Amino acid sequence: MPRQTSTTVSGGKDDQPDEMYPADCCVWYLVSILLCWLVPLFSRIEGINDCYVELFAHSVSVTNATNGNVSTADWRVVLIPKSPVTGCNISLDAVTWRLLRGDKVISEASPSLDDFGKPFTSNKTDWPATTVDFKKVVTPGVIGSVIWDYGVEIAARLKAYNAHGFLMVSCGDIPVKFTADARGNVIGSLFGNMRRCDYVFRK
Repeated sequence: MPRQTSTTVSGGKDDQPDEMYPADCCVWYLVSILLCWLVPLFSRIEGINDCYVELFAHSVSVTNATNGNVSTADWRVVLIPKSPVTGCNISLDAVTWRLLRGDKVISEASPSLDDFGKPFTSNKTDWPATTVDFKKVVTPGVIGSVIWDYGVEIAARLKAYNAHGFLMVSCGDIPVKFTADARGNVIGSLFGNMRRCDYVFRK
C-alpha cells in the first residue's frame, strides 16, 4: 500500500499562536496617545528654534513743524516684528538709527543712557519692537504733499532663541504725507500701509 503522509504538525510551546491580553491593549493605547502628544510638541519646538521674523516700519509721525515751506520737526518712527511662529521670543537692542531722504542722512540718533542695556523683548508675533525719536530735523514739506523717499537704517543687537548677533535693518521708500493742524503747523504721518524692511543678520 502506498505510504501515507501525515498532515499533523507537532511542536513546542513557541509554535502556539500569540494571544492579546487586555494589559497589552492598554500599553499600545498609551503609546499611541503619547506619540500623538509628542509629535506636535517636537514640531512646535523646531518651529520656535527657526523663529522666522519680518520687520516693518509701522508708523511715522512728524510734529512741531512751524511753517509750510522749511522747518524743523521732531520725528518718531516705530518698527514692529511679525512672525508666523507663535511664541517667538525676540529681543532687539538698537545701537544706532539714521533717518534718510534718498541717499542723504538728515538725522542720527542713539539710545539714551537710561535705555542703554535695556533691550526690548517680546514673545508676541505683532508688537512694537522699538521706537526712536529724531529731534529738530530739517523737514521741508508742502501742506498736502507726499514725499516718497524717506528711509530709516538701524543697527541693533538681536537675540531670538538660538540666534544671537547684529541686525542691519534698512527701511526704504517710506512715504510721508504732510498736512496742517488747526494752528497751521505742518505735521506728517506715514502714507498708506506699513512698509516692509530689509535686513542682514550677522553673527
